[in-house]
Amino acid sequence: MIDTTTYDPLTPKRVEDIVGNSDLWKKTAELISTNKCTHLVLVGPSGSGKSLFLRIALSGLLTLNIDCTANFGLRDVRDNIRHFARGGRVGGNLRWIIFEHADALTADTQAFLRRMLETTSATTRIVFECRDAGAISEPVLSRSMMINAYAPDKTEIRYELIRRTQDKLAAEDIDSLVSTSDGNMRSVLLKTFAFLYCKDTRCMTDNAVLCELLLKKPVEVEALYKWALDTEAECRIYGIDLRQVLLRGWPNNPVVTQTCSLWSRLGGVSPRALYFSCIAQISGLA
Repeated sequence: MIDTTTYDPLTPKRVEDIVGNSDLWKKTAELISTNKCTHLVLVGPSGSGKSLFLRIALSGLLTLNIDCTANFGLRDVRDNIRHFARGGRVGGNLRWIIFEHADALTADTQAFLRRMLETTSATTRIVFECRDAGAISEPVLSRSMMINAYAPDKTEIRYELIRRTQDKLAAEDIDSLVSTSDGNMRSVLLKTFAFLYCKDTRCMTDNAVLCELLLKKPVEVEALYKWALDTEAECRIYGIDLRQVLLRGWPNNPVVTQTCSLWSRLGGVSPRALYFSCIAQISGLA
């Protein structure tokens, strides 16, 4: 994997080293380390550092991680969750259950977990990690503390790229990566390491391929949809995010802005479908 310590030896080892939301992470980590933390709803966009924070802050504590993308009903793991949650403290420390991508949890599943929030609070804390707090039910929210993380800004992303690569990238390459980061630190770091270590850097840096595709964008509406089909296939080959086609091809277009805001909603329409729907609206074919 490209995000291992082999390629990324300078990945943060302490909460204090996480770039972005620094004060928020420090305060929350202190609550966790002193066992004063209640159940958490951790909200933030992709790449804002949520998973990294939990991995570091809960290091050394007994934890159970559940990926809700594949287990949105928790049917196969409910007994394991109950058994884990009913265990006692370890060395005086609380147990932690982390539900990653908790936006995917069904209403029935959240009702099951709401009861657990009440019955196991003496020994266990539960974290609902999500991108959309609106997907979490009110009974769960009222029994938890909400932590809102924000996407790192371009200055923070630039600093972290330079630090993590030990200044191995040229300034123009850093500028290109930062300009297409969309506030997603994890995604831009993966692109950066691929840029450094992959033989074919075009698969992860879109400045050459994407610009070539956008230069071919036709003015005539009749040809636009065929161009979109060809472009989507090309982007799939080179690993280019389709959002970049929209954001660079139609900057400041409200239809594009709205479409890209829906891009990462778990359980929603696929990015490919959103892309073609947006093209259709722009061209007046919808």
